[in-house]
Amino acid sequence: DADACAPTTVPPVFREPARVPLRPAPAPHVTMAPMTKAETAAANEDSNGAATELWRNTRVLGIILVYCAIGSQLSVVNKVVVTFIPLPNFILLAQFTATTIMLLAAHYTGSVEIEPLTWQIAGIFSPLVLTFFALLYAGMEVMKYAPLETFITVKSMTPVLFSACEYLFLGRALPNLKSTAALVGIVLGAATYVKVDAYASYHAYAFCVLFLIAAVSEGLVAKTTIEKVKLNNWSRSYNINVLSIPLAAAQMLAAEEHLHFFREDNEWSAKTVTLLVASCVMGLGMSVATMWIREAISATSVSVVATCNKFISELVNWVIWNKHTTSDGLGAVLVIMVCGVFYEQAPLRVKGQGYVREEICPCLPRSWLGFKTKPKTGDAGYGAGV
Repeated sequence: DADACAPTTVPPVFREPARVPLRPAPAPHVTMAPMTKAETAAANEDSNGAATELWRNTRVLGIILVYCAIGSQLSVVNKVVVTFIPLPNFILLAQFTATTIMLLAAHYTGSVEIEPLTWQIAGIFSPLVLTFFALLYAGMEVMKYAPLETFITVKSMTPVLFSACEYLFLGRALPNLKSTAALVGIVLGAATYVKVDAYASYHAYAFCVLFLIAAVSEGLVAKTTIEKVKLNNWSRSYNINVLSIPLAAAQMLAAEEHLHFFREDNEWSAKTVTLLVASCVMGLGMSVATMWIREAISATSVSVVATCNKFISELVNWVIWNKHTTSDGLGAVLVIMVCGVFYEQAPLRVKGQGYVREEICPCLPRSWLGFKTKPKTGDAGYGAGV
């Protein structure tokens, strides 16, 4: 059969050509107008300002935490040391000397930089050193003759006095309603503590009065001294401690403490010597932290922070031993510390609100304190300058 013998023809397979994806049409080129110099400066200022404000707030918070951590424990350590070694001037002399030596060692090893102490700087620092030593001396005497709660109570009164002094001398407004209520609570708590204080003595409360006077004077003088002499905090700490050594030595000799080193009531055990050394090391940290915090916030805010950190001091004090006040006194101290939490720093007064350089308050001219009257020109006369 011819058809059977014919070769089989395979029909060709039709393959559809591969589809090449179409590229999207290029978007029209958009040219953005360049930012003007003013817009660029404004953007950079906003960015830098936000970063600067965040850094400032973080730095201030860190300084407050360091100050509280050291200050709360140093109060307890000093109380224990002065209880077993009732030589407050010797303890202060040891702390001043140890801080000075440690700072010098750090300077010569290149860890920190301490600027040289000149006679001019010593003269400027003299008022601060006197009030600083009086403050520490009075505080040690209070802790020697009274429980730690008495020291906390008298220290908590400093914001009340600071708020008035900052209004008169540093140009701040009076506290708002909430802060005023907090200050009233502090005063009532302090009055209650004095009433129920089972260990009250005229000797202890005489040093309490000295402590308040020295605390207010030192807080106001410190802010002015820091602004007047531009030194780093290590140099400030070194100057204060090295200039305080002669005062502590003279006071120790005047009190004849050097004759009482080996009396029976002095416990020179390994524990007390270790605590004394610890207080010297912590004193260095507290000295530098105090300079930092006074540079960062106002005198009243410093006193409020110092009061609030006593929560930890009181907790540790009740745990380690039984040398503390009664339960009624503890309740009054807790009221004081809680009220201190709600205090807010008053803002600076501005032009038109009654504060100029020539008048520290509307009714008390600066000329009464010996300041020369300056002409009132522009806005330079307003603010916190004195």
